[in-house]
Amino acid sequence: MKTKLLIAILTIVNFINAQNPIDFETLTVPSTGYFNGSTQYSGSGVQETITYEDDIANLHVNYTDTGDYDYWSGFSYSNQTDLTTASYTNYSAYSPNGGGANNSNNYVIAYLYGADEITFDREVLPLSIDVTNSVWAYKYMDGSDGSMHDYTTDDYLKLTITGILIDNTYTTPMDFYLADFTNGNTTIIGDWTTIDLSSFGGVKGLKFELSSSDSYTPFYFCLDNIVYGPTAATNEVAFKNAISLYPNPAKEVLNITTVPNAKIEIYNTSGRLIYVKENCEETEKIDIQNLKTGIYFVKITKENNVVTKKLVINEAS
Repeated sequence: MKTKLLIAILTIVNFINAQNPIDFETLTVPSTGYFNGSTQYSGSGVQETITYEDDIANLHVNYTDTGDYDYWSGFSYSNQTDLTTASYTNYSAYSPNGGGANNSNNYVIAYLYGADEITFDREVLPLSIDVTNSVWAYKYMDGSDGSMHDYTTDDYLKLTITGILIDNTYTTPMDFYLADFTNGNTTIIGDWTTIDLSSFGGVKGLKFELSSSDSYTPFYFCLDNIVYGPTAATNEVAFKNAISLYPNPAKEVLNITTVPNAKIEIYNTSGRLIYVKENCEETEKIDIQNLKTGIYFVKITKENNVVTKKLVINEAS
């Protein structure tokens, strides 16, 4: 019994505190080293939106083949590590060793005409995301691409991230500078950098947008490791499912499991409080021999989670 109880407690604690990374490592990268829709579109002269999923994240890439030339926008993915080629043909993230965050293989490279979105299968609490420049954008901004363009005073490339709420409204936007030459700064992001997104609260998606002082800047950036956890609503469901009252109906002793540090209250059908216990143990054994037969309600409170369960008491034999 103790072993089963410990497993139940660890399961709920791990679930509530879970931090899950969407790292794109399950995606199969074509032999070209990148996916931009070109291997899945149906034929020339069309524009198609091709969707794909990793974990609970839904992404898409818009691929167009005019018959004379092709192009894409949205979110492609890659495992390229070319830190030299300054061209739209290079689908590489700029970091000291190349590749994804934390030396992983796969990552997403985004090309945005305007704002674009990544959505989730359910409401989640976004905790962080890793971003860096693409190699082409980096080399354009530092002047090493041979184009005679480079960033000077007051130039910038800004990534704006906004949370999409469950009712389709938006959170307050968050800005992150992929390059910042304003106010005396001379910064170009050249490695994977973590952005804290926890202030968004529960969201069903993330909206991304790039803006720049220089209209010729390649509007690319790379992202990896979208880390998320459960929302408060998810926590409450897990809390409710973990608690057990037995036996029910009860006669002499009521056991309530998985309630460490919780508060237990028992009310009769008239709403009168007849029992209260705070700072509970993992399992509470409550003597109910003095309670009359009938229906009662057991209220269990822990932090912001509240669960109420019906209890039936039969006459002791």
